[in-house]
Amino acid sequence: MGRVSRENKALLWAECLALFFALPAFLYFFRRELAFKVVPLVLLLAVGCSIYLYKKAGFPNCAFYACDGMSRHLRNILLALLPGAAAMLLIAWLYLPERFLTFPLGRPGVWSLAMLLYPLLAAYPQEVVFRGFFFARYEALFPSQAALLVANSLSFGLAHALYGNWLAPPLAALGGALFGYRYLRSGSLIAAGLEHGLWGNLLFTSGLGWYFYSGAIA
Repeated sequence: MGRVSRENKALLWAECLALFFALPAFLYFFRRELAFKVVPLVLLLAVGCSIYLYKKAGFPNCAFYACDGMSRHLRNILLALLPGAAAMLLIAWLYLPERFLTFPLGRPGVWSLAMLLYPLLAAYPQEVVFRGFFFARYEALFPSQAALLVANSLSFGLAHALYGNWLAPPLAALGGALFGYRYLRSGSLIAAGLEHGLWGNLLFTSGLGWYFYSGAIA
């Protein structure tokens, strides 16, 4: 962990709480106005965070495009994804039957495009912001990687309160813990973004992605 002065630490805490906790809570009240602006906003934030990370001393720029031991991380990603996929499909079938597999079956062309674009335009940019930037900027505030991971997961869940339903924040927090763990283990935004993209694609395929769809914001 990097060491910072008490004054700088206080400023970093204020910044972290404002940007990753207070701001998402504030934006909840403007969720309808932001409904279809979420992806452009995330992309804009990712560009800003990427510039910061490229300029930050000590941040390995290869984290953006490479991953040591990718085959091992991919194996671990799939080992977690396969039982998760079975559970997610079962939950969607039991509790959301009217939306179960309706996206791939009803609009296969749009679904195929979404499967390609979601990892690139949503999952990876979110990893740049919530894992790359958050961990590089605020790691020194926390006494351990476990504490850092918990705070990051909570902020990621809170950011999804924007969707105005009870399911998105806890699911996002769980996903944030998984993607954060992958980033800590791999040091790679590619690995974390791939895992995020696969889980997101599964959500939208099963029907549970309705809770993460801008058009469904209440």
